[in-house]
Amino acid sequence: MSRPGMSDHLTIGFITSLSLAIFVIDLFLPLAVAEAVLYGGVVLLAAGMSNRPALPVLTAAGCSILTILGAGFGPLFPGVPLWFGVSNRVISLVAIWVPVAFISQRRRTEVLLREANESLERRVQERTAELATSEKALKRSQEALHALTGRIITAQEEERRRISRDLHDDINQRLAMLTLGLQSVEKQADLLPNEARSGLSTVLTDLIALSDDVRHLAYRFHPSILDDLGLETALQRVVDEFASRTKIKVLFVHQPLPVTLSKDIATALYRVVQECLSNVARHSQATRVELELTGDERFVEMIVRDDGIGFDTDTMTGSHRGLGLLNTQERLLVFHGTCEVNSAIGKGTEVHARIPIPVGVQ
Repeated sequence: MSRPGMSDHLTIGFITSLSLAIFVIDLFLPLAVAEAVLYGGVVLLAAGMSNRPALPVLTAAGCSILTILGAGFGPLFPGVPLWFGVSNRVISLVAIWVPVAFISQRRRTEVLLREANESLERRVQERTAELATSEKALKRSQEALHALTGRIITAQEEERRRISRDLHDDINQRLAMLTLGLQSVEKQADLLPNEARSGLSTVLTDLIALSDDVRHLAYRFHPSILDDLGLETALQRVVDEFASRTKIKVLFVHQPLPVTLSKDIATALYRVVQECLSNVARHSQATRVELELTGDERFVEMIVRDDGIGFDTDTMTGSHRGLGLLNTQERLLVFHGTCEVNSAIGKGTEVHARIPIPVGVQ
Protein backbone atom coordinates (compact mmCIF):
# COMPACT_ATOMS: atom_id res chain seq x y z
CA MET A 1 0.00 0.00 0.00
CA SER A 2 1.33 3.42 -0.92
CA ARG A 3 1.96 6.01 1.78
CA PRO A 4 -0.76 8.63 2.15
CA GLY A 5 -0.10 11.96 0.53
CA MET A 6 -0.06 15.35 2.23
CA SER A 7 -3.75 15.91 1.51
CA ASP A 8 -4.63 12.64 3.28
CA HIS A 9 -2.59 13.69 6.33
CA LEU A 10 -4.38 17.03 6.44
CA THR A 11 -7.77 15.31 6.11
CA ILE A 12 -7.01 12.87 8.91
CA GLY A 13 -5.74 15.68 11.11
CA PHE A 14 -8.83 17.79 10.47
CA ILE A 15 -11.21 14.90 11.17
CA THR A 16 -9.32 14.00 14.36
CA SER A 17 -9.39 17.59 15.60
CA LEU A 18 -13.09 17.97 14.90
CA SER A 19 -13.90 14.69 16.68
CA LEU A 20 -11.88 15.72 19.74
CA ALA A 21 -13.62 19.11 19.79
CA ILE A 22 -17.01 17.42 19.89
CA PHE A 23 -15.70 15.09 22.63
CA VAL A 24 -14.60 18.04 24.73
CA ILE A 25 -18.03 19.63 24.38
CA ASP A 26 -19.58 16.29 25.35
CA LEU A 27 -17.47 16.21 28.56
CA PHE A 28 -18.81 19.52 29.79
CA LEU A 29 -22.47 19.23 28.79
CA PRO A 30 -24.68 16.73 30.60
CA LEU A 31 -26.36 14.11 28.36
CA ALA A 32 -25.12 15.96 25.28
CA VAL A 33 -26.96 13.78 22.79
CA ALA A 34 -27.03 16.61 20.23
CA GLU A 35 -23.24 16.90 20.34
CA ALA A 36 -22.86 13.11 20.20
CA VAL A 37 -25.05 12.91 17.08
CA LEU A 38 -22.62 15.36 15.45
CA TYR A 39 -20.18 12.44 15.24
CA GLY A 40 -22.35 11.16 12.34
CA GLY A 41 -21.65 14.39 10.51
CA VAL A 42 -17.93 13.88 11.06
CA VAL A 43 -18.21 10.42 9.46
CA LEU A 44 -19.98 11.91 6.44
CA LEU A 45 -17.35 14.62 6.22
CA ALA A 46 -14.58 11.99 6.30
CA ALA A 47 -16.25 10.13 3.42
CA GLY A 48 -16.59 13.32 1.39
CA MET A 49 -13.01 14.52 1.92
CA SER A 50 -11.23 11.27 1.00
CA ASN A 51 -11.60 8.45 -1.49
CA ARG A 52 -10.12 5.90 0.91
CA PRO A 53 -12.85 3.38 1.84
CA ALA A 54 -11.27 2.71 5.26
CA LEU A 55 -11.31 6.33 6.49
CA PRO A 56 -15.10 6.56 7.22
CA VAL A 57 -14.95 3.21 9.05
CA LEU A 58 -11.93 4.28 11.15
CA THR A 59 -13.59 7.63 11.84
CA ALA A 60 -16.79 5.90 12.95
CA ALA A 61 -14.81 3.56 15.22
CA GLY A 62 -12.94 6.49 16.78
CA CYS A 63 -16.14 8.49 17.24
CA SER A 64 -17.82 5.46 18.84
CA ILE A 65 -14.97 5.22 21.36
CA LEU A 66 -15.24 8.95 22.13
CA THR A 67 -19.01 8.62 22.58
CA ILE A 68 -18.58 5.81 25.10
CA LEU A 69 -15.85 7.75 26.93
CA GLY A 70 -18.09 10.80 26.96
CA ALA A 71 -20.82 8.74 28.55
CA GLY A 72 -18.44 7.61 31.29
CA PHE A 73 -16.75 10.92 32.05
CA GLY A 74 -19.45 13.44 31.22
CA PRO A 75 -21.76 15.06 33.86
CA LEU A 76 -25.27 13.73 34.58
CA PHE A 77 -28.44 15.34 35.84
CA PRO A 78 -29.30 14.27 39.37
CA GLY A 79 -32.23 11.84 39.45
CA VAL A 80 -32.04 10.97 35.73
CA PRO A 81 -32.45 7.20 35.30
CA LEU A 82 -29.59 5.19 33.84
CA TRP A 83 -31.58 3.88 30.89
CA PHE A 84 -32.07 7.44 29.65
CA GLY A 85 -28.35 8.06 29.34
CA VAL A 86 -27.77 4.64 27.78
CA SER A 87 -30.48 5.28 25.19
CA ASN A 88 -28.86 8.64 24.33
CA ARG A 89 -25.54 6.95 23.68
CA VAL A 90 -27.18 4.16 21.63
CA ILE A 91 -28.84 6.79 19.46
CA SER A 92 -25.44 8.45 19.06
CA LEU A 93 -23.84 5.15 17.99
CA VAL A 94 -26.65 4.55 15.49
CA ALA A 95 -26.14 8.07 14.12
CA ILE A 96 -22.43 7.31 13.74
CA TRP A 97 -22.74 3.93 11.96
CA VAL A 98 -25.76 4.60 9.72
CA PRO A 99 -23.66 6.85 7.44
CA VAL A 100 -21.02 4.09 7.29
CA ALA A 101 -23.62 1.57 6.18
CA PHE A 102 -25.00 4.04 3.65
CA ILE A 103 -21.54 4.87 2.28
CA SER A 104 -20.58 1.17 2.08
CA GLN A 105 -23.78 0.33 0.22
CA ARG A 106 -23.28 3.23 -2.12
CA ARG A 107 -19.72 2.18 -2.88
CA ARG A 108 -20.81 -1.41 -3.48
CA THR A 109 -23.44 -0.11 -5.87
CA GLU A 110 -20.84 2.02 -7.63
CA VAL A 111 -18.54 -0.98 -7.95
CA LEU A 112 -21.36 -3.12 -9.34
CA LEU A 113 -22.37 -0.32 -11.71
CA ARG A 114 -18.78 0.14 -12.86
CA GLU A 115 -18.40 -3.61 -13.42
CA ALA A 116 -21.70 -3.65 -15.33
CA ASN A 117 -20.52 -0.72 -17.46
CA GLU A 118 -17.20 -2.42 -18.12
CA SER A 119 -18.99 -5.64 -19.02
CA LEU A 120 -21.35 -3.74 -21.30
CA GLU A 121 -18.43 -1.96 -22.95
CA ARG A 122 -16.68 -5.28 -23.51
CA ARG A 123 -19.83 -6.76 -25.00
CA VAL A 124 -20.28 -3.69 -27.20
CA GLN A 125 -16.67 -3.93 -28.35
CA GLU A 126 -17.04 -7.66 -29.03
CA ARG A 127 -20.30 -7.07 -30.89
CA THR A 128 -18.73 -4.21 -32.84
CA ALA A 129 -15.82 -6.46 -33.77
CA GLU A 130 -18.27 -9.20 -34.83
CA LEU A 131 -20.26 -6.70 -36.91
CA ALA A 132 -17.05 -5.39 -38.49
CA THR A 133 -16.02 -8.95 -39.32
CA SER A 134 -19.48 -9.71 -40.69
CA GLU A 135 -19.43 -6.48 -42.69
CA LYS A 136 -16.04 -7.35 -44.15
CA ALA A 137 -17.27 -10.85 -44.99
CA LEU A 138 -20.42 -9.40 -46.55
CA LYS A 139 -18.37 -6.92 -48.54
CA ARG A 140 -16.10 -9.72 -49.76
CA SER A 141 -19.16 -11.75 -50.70
CA GLN A 142 -20.65 -8.80 -52.56
CA GLU A 143 -17.38 -8.19 -54.38
CA ALA A 144 -17.16 -11.86 -55.27
CA LEU A 145 -20.79 -11.79 -56.44
CA HIS A 146 -20.16 -8.71 -58.58
CA ALA A 147 -17.02 -10.31 -60.01
CA LEU A 148 -18.98 -13.47 -60.79
CA THR A 149 -21.76 -11.40 -62.35
CA GLY A 150 -19.17 -9.59 -64.43
CA ARG A 151 -17.71 -12.85 -65.66
CA ILE A 152 -21.19 -14.19 -66.45
CA ILE A 153 -22.11 -11.03 -68.37
CA THR A 154 -18.78 -11.10 -70.23
CA ALA A 155 -19.29 -14.76 -71.10
CA GLN A 156 -22.85 -13.95 -72.17
CA GLU A 157 -21.67 -11.19 -74.49
CA GLU A 158 -18.95 -13.41 -75.94
CA GLU A 159 -21.56 -16.10 -76.59
CA ARG A 160 -23.80 -13.49 -78.21
CA ARG A 161 -20.91 -12.47 -80.46
CA ARG A 162 -20.27 -16.08 -81.43
CA ILE A 163 -23.94 -16.74 -82.20
CA SER A 164 -24.14 -13.48 -84.13
CA ARG A 165 -21.09 -14.44 -86.22
CA ASP A 166 -22.47 -17.93 -86.85
CA LEU A 167 -25.83 -16.53 -87.91
CA HIS A 168 -24.28 -13.94 -90.17
CA ASP A 169 -21.28 -15.78 -91.61
CA ASP A 170 -22.72 -19.29 -91.84
CA ILE A 171 -26.49 -19.56 -91.78
CA ASN A 172 -27.21 -16.26 -93.51
CA GLN A 173 -24.61 -16.96 -96.19
CA ARG A 174 -26.13 -20.36 -96.84
CA LEU A 175 -29.56 -18.76 -97.06
CA ALA A 176 -28.13 -16.25 -99.52
CA MET A 177 -26.76 -19.08 -101.66
CA LEU A 178 -30.15 -20.80 -101.61
CA THR A 179 -31.79 -17.53 -102.60
CA LEU A 180 -29.39 -17.12 -105.53
CA GLY A 181 -30.06 -20.71 -106.59
CA LEU A 182 -33.82 -20.24 -106.50
CA GLN A 183 -33.50 -16.94 -108.37
CA SER A 184 -31.53 -18.80 -111.05
CA VAL A 185 -34.26 -21.42 -111.24
CA GLU A 186 -36.89 -18.67 -111.38
CA LYS A 187 -35.26 -17.29 -114.54
CA GLN A 188 -36.02 -20.60 -116.21
CA ALA A 189 -39.55 -20.80 -114.76
CA ASP A 190 -41.12 -20.44 -118.23
CA LEU A 191 -40.57 -24.17 -118.67
CA LEU A 192 -42.54 -24.93 -115.48
CA PRO A 193 -46.30 -25.12 -114.97
CA ASN A 194 -48.06 -22.04 -113.60
CA GLU A 195 -48.63 -23.62 -110.17
CA ALA A 196 -44.94 -24.52 -109.89
CA ARG A 197 -43.92 -20.98 -110.87
CA SER A 198 -46.30 -19.55 -108.25
CA GLY A 199 -45.00 -21.92 -105.57
CA LEU A 200 -41.40 -21.13 -106.50
CA SER A 201 -42.08 -17.39 -106.22
CA THR A 202 -43.68 -17.89 -102.79
CA VAL A 203 -40.75 -19.96 -101.54
CA LEU A 204 -38.28 -17.38 -102.85
CA THR A 205 -40.18 -14.57 -101.10
CA ASP A 206 -40.28 -16.53 -97.83
CA LEU A 207 -36.59 -17.35 -98.13
CA ILE A 208 -35.68 -13.68 -98.59
CA ALA A 209 -37.84 -12.80 -95.56
CA LEU A 210 -36.17 -15.58 -93.55
CA SER A 211 -32.75 -14.26 -94.53
CA ASP A 212 -33.75 -10.77 -93.36
CA ASP A 213 -35.03 -12.21 -90.08
CA VAL A 214 -31.77 -14.08 -89.51
CA ARG A 215 -29.80 -10.92 -90.23
CA HIS A 216 -31.89 -8.93 -87.76
CA LEU A 217 -31.57 -11.73 -85.21
CA ALA A 218 -27.79 -11.68 -85.60
CA TYR A 219 -27.80 -7.92 -85.11
CA ARG A 220 -29.93 -8.25 -81.97
CA PHE A 221 -27.54 -10.78 -80.49
CA HIS A 222 -24.59 -8.46 -81.06
CA PRO A 223 -24.42 -5.53 -83.45
CA SER A 224 -21.16 -5.74 -85.36
CA ILE A 225 -21.43 -2.00 -85.92
CA LEU A 226 -20.66 -1.54 -82.21
CA ASP A 227 -17.24 -3.13 -82.67
CA ASP A 228 -16.60 -1.65 -86.10
CA LEU A 229 -17.81 1.96 -85.84
CA GLY A 230 -18.16 2.65 -82.11
CA LEU A 231 -20.85 3.35 -79.55
CA GLU A 232 -22.25 6.59 -80.99
CA THR A 233 -22.92 5.11 -84.43
CA ALA A 234 -24.42 1.95 -82.93
CA LEU A 235 -26.73 4.01 -80.70
CA GLN A 236 -27.81 6.14 -83.64
CA ARG A 237 -28.78 3.03 -85.54
CA VAL A 238 -30.73 1.47 -82.66
CA VAL A 239 -32.49 4.81 -82.11
CA ASP A 240 -33.45 5.05 -85.80
CA GLU A 241 -34.77 1.49 -85.82
CA PHE A 242 -36.73 2.12 -82.63
CA ALA A 243 -38.32 5.29 -84.04
CA SER A 244 -39.18 3.53 -87.30
CA ARG A 245 -40.72 0.55 -85.52
CA THR A 246 -42.67 2.36 -82.77
CA LYS A 247 -43.36 5.73 -84.46
CA ILE A 248 -42.05 7.43 -81.29
CA LYS A 249 -39.89 10.50 -81.87
CA VAL A 250 -36.36 10.07 -80.56
CA LEU A 251 -33.76 12.81 -80.11
CA PHE A 252 -30.19 11.54 -79.74
CA VAL A 253 -27.76 14.15 -78.42
CA HIS A 254 -24.10 13.29 -77.92
CA GLN A 255 -20.71 14.89 -77.83
CA PRO A 256 -17.37 13.41 -78.88
CA LEU A 257 -16.04 11.44 -75.95
CA PRO A 258 -12.55 12.53 -74.84
CA VAL A 259 -11.58 8.89 -74.21
CA THR A 260 -11.96 5.65 -76.13
CA LEU A 261 -14.31 3.37 -74.27
CA SER A 262 -13.43 -0.26 -73.84
CA LYS A 263 -15.48 -2.83 -75.72
CA ASP A 264 -17.07 -4.06 -72.47
CA ILE A 265 -18.14 -0.58 -71.28
CA ALA A 266 -19.50 0.32 -74.72
CA THR A 267 -21.48 -2.94 -74.79
CA ALA A 268 -22.86 -2.31 -71.29
CA LEU A 269 -24.10 1.17 -72.25
CA TYR A 270 -25.56 -0.16 -75.49
CA ARG A 271 -27.49 -2.84 -73.57
CA VAL A 272 -28.76 -0.23 -71.10
CA VAL A 273 -30.17 1.83 -73.97
CA GLN A 274 -31.77 -1.28 -75.47
CA GLU A 275 -33.44 -2.10 -72.16
CA CYS A 276 -34.64 1.48 -71.64
CA LEU A 277 -36.11 1.73 -75.15
CA SER A 278 -37.77 -1.65 -74.70
CA ASN A 279 -39.40 -0.43 -71.47
CA VAL A 280 -40.53 2.77 -73.20
CA ALA A 281 -42.17 0.79 -76.00
CA ARG A 282 -43.92 -1.64 -73.63
CA HIS A 283 -44.96 0.53 -70.68
CA SER A 284 -44.51 4.28 -71.01
CA GLN A 285 -47.08 5.31 -73.68
CA ALA A 286 -44.59 8.03 -74.55
CA THR A 287 -44.59 10.18 -77.68
CA ARG A 288 -41.02 11.45 -77.34
CA VAL A 289 -37.73 10.07 -76.06
CA GLU A 290 -34.46 11.90 -75.46
CA LEU A 291 -31.11 10.12 -75.32
CA GLU A 292 -28.01 11.98 -74.11
CA LEU A 293 -24.46 10.64 -74.16
CA THR A 294 -21.77 12.78 -72.54
CA GLY A 295 -18.46 12.24 -70.79
CA ASP A 296 -15.11 13.56 -69.67
CA GLU A 297 -11.81 12.07 -68.52
CA ARG A 298 -13.46 10.74 -65.34
CA PHE A 299 -16.96 9.57 -66.22
CA VAL A 300 -19.20 8.64 -69.14
CA GLU A 301 -22.86 9.43 -68.56
CA MET A 302 -25.99 8.48 -70.40
CA ILE A 303 -29.55 9.71 -69.82
CA VAL A 304 -32.70 8.22 -71.32
CA ARG A 305 -35.74 10.45 -70.76
CA ASP A 306 -39.34 10.01 -71.95
CA ASP A 307 -42.61 11.93 -71.61
CA GLY A 308 -44.72 8.90 -70.78
CA ILE A 309 -47.12 8.09 -67.98
CA GLY A 310 -44.33 7.40 -65.45
CA PHE A 311 -44.70 5.32 -62.31
CA ASP A 312 -44.29 5.45 -58.54
CA THR A 313 -40.63 4.61 -57.81
CA ASP A 314 -41.52 3.67 -54.20
CA THR A 315 -43.33 0.60 -55.51
CA MET A 316 -40.33 -0.48 -57.59
CA THR A 317 -38.34 -1.97 -54.73
CA GLY A 318 -37.51 -5.48 -53.62
CA SER A 319 -39.48 -8.17 -55.40
CA HIS A 320 -41.42 -5.57 -57.43
CA ARG A 321 -38.28 -4.32 -59.16
CA GLY A 322 -38.19 -5.37 -62.80
CA LEU A 323 -35.71 -7.97 -63.98
CA GLY A 324 -34.56 -5.63 -66.74
CA LEU A 325 -33.69 -2.89 -64.26
CA LEU A 326 -31.85 -5.35 -62.03
CA ASN A 327 -29.91 -6.63 -65.03
CA THR A 328 -29.06 -3.05 -65.99
CA GLN A 329 -27.81 -2.24 -62.51
CA GLU A 330 -25.74 -5.42 -62.39
CA ARG A 331 -24.14 -4.56 -65.74
CA LEU A 332 -23.12 -1.15 -64.44
CA LEU A 333 -21.94 -2.44 -61.05
CA VAL A 334 -19.41 -4.61 -62.85
CA PHE A 335 -17.69 -1.36 -63.86
CA HIS A 336 -18.42 0.37 -60.49
CA GLY A 337 -21.13 2.37 -62.22
CA THR A 338 -24.51 3.56 -60.98
CA CYS A 339 -28.03 3.63 -62.33
CA GLU A 340 -30.65 6.06 -61.01
CA VAL A 341 -34.30 5.93 -62.01
CA ASN A 342 -36.39 9.04 -61.45
CA SER A 343 -40.08 8.95 -62.24
CA ALA A 344 -43.47 10.10 -61.06
CA ILE A 345 -46.97 9.25 -62.21
CA GLY A 346 -47.85 11.47 -65.16
CA LYS A 347 -44.37 13.03 -65.37
CA GLY A 348 -42.39 10.55 -67.43
CA THR A 349 -39.27 8.61 -66.54
CA GLU A 350 -35.56 9.38 -66.55
CA VAL A 351 -32.81 6.76 -66.33
CA HIS A 352 -29.36 8.11 -65.50
CA ALA A 353 -26.43 5.73 -66.01
CA ARG A 354 -22.89 6.68 -65.00
CA ILE A 355 -19.66 4.71 -65.34
CA PRO A 356 -16.23 5.88 -64.14
CA ILE A 357 -13.43 5.78 -66.69
CA PRO A 358 -10.63 3.45 -65.57
CA VAL A 359 -7.41 5.25 -64.67
CA GLY A 360 -4.96 5.33 -67.54
CA VAL A 361 -7.55 5.11 -70.33
CA GLN A 362 -6.95 7.71 -73.05
